[in-house]
Amino acid sequence: MNDMYIQNPILWSQPVRVRVGYGFQETIRGPREALEYLKWRWPVRDGVYYLKALKECAESLQRQVSLDTVRETFVLASIEAKMLG
Repeated sequence: MNDMYIQNPILWSQPVRVRVGYGFQETIRGPREALEYLKWRWPVRDGVYYLKALKECAESLQRQVSLDTVRETFVLASIEAKMLG
């Protein structure tokens, strides 16, 4: 794991809670967690906001998109996938 991530994680002002199917609610704290979730746990691999969230999460890790913007897009992707906890 990258030492920079451990020392200085990029976090949202408020986490987003999502649920896959009937599973437990899970907390996503920032764009790095969101990107991993989108890549490996997301139940629907298409959708306008899913694709936009993938792009913006990656860009925000390089400080190209504001944290508020990418959090909002991730919330919209969660609504689109019927996962908002």
